[in-house]
Amino acid sequence: MKSDLESEKRSMQRIWKQRDKQIDKVTTNTIDMYGSIKGIAGNAIQSVKALELPSADEDKNE
Repeated sequence: MKSDLESEKRSMQRIWKQRDKQIDKVTTNTIDMYGSIKGIAGNAIQSVKALELPSADEDKNE
């Protein structure tokens, strides 16, 4: 049973690591795409708060 458990644990860790890499790739590609569109369209597109740096006012409130 111990061997089976260790094997399952290694398998799940491998799966989690793969999923973590996929999430990192999606996040990076989304940020890159947003930056490219923002560079082309400028202020014509709405800002995405999660992808922008906090303003000085927001820093003071936290």
